[in-house]
Amino acid sequence: LLAGHCSLNAFLHRIKVVDSPLCARCNQPETVAHYLLTCRRYLTARHSLRRSLKSNSPFNLSSLLSHPKNLPHTLQYIKTTQRFPLYFP
Repeated sequence: LLAGHCSLNAFLHRIKVVDSPLCARCNQPETVAHYLLTCRRYLTARHSLRRSLKSNSPFNLSSLLSHPKNLPHTLQYIKTTQRFPLYFP
């Protein structure tokens, strides 16, 4: 996810696997930032993720993907959303 090389439409479109880079729900580019931070489809899961983090922890890509204490919570979000079923069945 850090490199953006994953099965989200923005990357899949770049490597010509899908026709559109857009999120089917929001009609915005489906990037890692969109998936983790703004996609309406995962609003409930994102609220749970925010609640699970320490209140002083910033809610941004760097914090979610790089801070060791946040990684278990980010992984739980990924499992909950079921967006990557091959990696998180």
